[in-house]
Amino acid sequence: MKNTSISYSNLEEYSDILAQNAKKASKNLRTLSGEKRSAVLNLVAKLLRERKPEIMAANKLDLEAAAGKLDDAKMDRLTLNDARIEAMAKGAEEIAAFTDPLNRVLESRELKNGIKISRVAVPIGSVFFIFESRPNVTIDGACLCFKAGNAVILRGGKESLNSAKCLAGIFHKALAENGIDEDAVQLVTETSHDLVGMLLQRSDCIDLVIPRGGERLIRAVVEQSKIPVIKHFNGICHVYVDKSADMDKAVNILINAKTQRTGVCNAMECVIIDRHIDDANVKKLLDCLADRGVELFGNKDAQSHDSRIKDIGDDSNYHHEYLALKASVKFVDNVAEACEHIEQNSSRHTEAVVAEDASVQDYFVANVDSSSVMVNASTRFADGGEYGLGAEVGISTDKLHARGPMGVESLCTYKWVLRGNGQVRA
Repeated sequence: MKNTSISYSNLEEYSDILAQNAKKASKNLRTLSGEKRSAVLNLVAKLLRERKPEIMAANKLDLEAAAGKLDDAKMDRLTLNDARIEAMAKGAEEIAAFTDPLNRVLESRELKNGIKISRVAVPIGSVFFIFESRPNVTIDGACLCFKAGNAVILRGGKESLNSAKCLAGIFHKALAENGIDEDAVQLVTETSHDLVGMLLQRSDCIDLVIPRGGERLIRAVVEQSKIPVIKHFNGICHVYVDKSADMDKAVNILINAKTQRTGVCNAMECVIIDRHIDDANVKKLLDCLADRGVELFGNKDAQSHDSRIKDIGDDSNYHHEYLALKASVKFVDNVAEACEHIEQNSSRHTEAVVAEDASVQDYFVANVDSSSVMVNASTRFADGGEYGLGAEVGISTDKLHARGPMGVESLCTYKWVLRGNGQVRA
């Protein structure tokens, strides 16, 4: 793999090589045809399937090294299997099949002076993508950035380094076989945090930073970076069950949102229950979680409804992401109070309402300020693949440029093009 053989004497030199390579590659990608970019991604998918044993062997090294050091949620994120490798391959094919996001005319008109003005989609340029122990993100991030015409520097967690090297090598082979500069996708192979700090200063070569991981990582990146950052903070996701809810729907949604996969950012962390729901149905809602091993936590009011609910402390502790078989429970008088609780405690990721009353649904949608809002559906649908984006580089909880699952179009910007016939400004 090309960039693992870079010769350098210190971290400063390595960071400079990575940054300069990214800048150069991004310039070359601006004019690369959509057909060629799609050809690379289709070959990536083919190679992922052909090299599955090699990928699994590399991942086994990571899993063996991490055994006993990571919790269950992190080990799950680190693990690659047949299904996840196939998902990477399908994701690459789906992204390849997307309409070319570049050179799209987003709007156009003619000015009074006869100049024709248009706003055209273009690549951002070069992206520094930092993620933790999910090796599949190596492929997802590379595919999305490349489809959008961006060069990318990938820096994954040290726990996934063997897997990431193998996957990046597959991408490099696809680039090389299509005659494209392999520096379009670079993998950082040094695990030093100092190197990350150096790259975060390189606003001369890097146009955007996307950190994907825990809140501690993202806050550290934001504090150090001289480059614009799109943030993906933690996923404190809520499900509000209204008195008008179909209780069978509510049970299925709660089970899926909390227990299908606990260590992900779109898993439910708090269930909000309308206190006008009768005791039998409240028990039904809490049983569906407790019977599946979910520990329940809440304030004194919540504990008065069910003895299984453990003390959460004061209400400030509702701002918590468990990433485990644990959930907070809050009782409210109505949808307005539910929305107020979400306003105070949400990370602006994903919230859901379970209600048959259309006025409750509409109030919730209008008043919840999160990147995704679900009506009678699980929070687990907040995902680039589920949204038809092929994959995602993260779920942005920012409000500027990109929000929610970030697919190909979120990795583009635009420029204004004006075509005149000799006009000059008076």
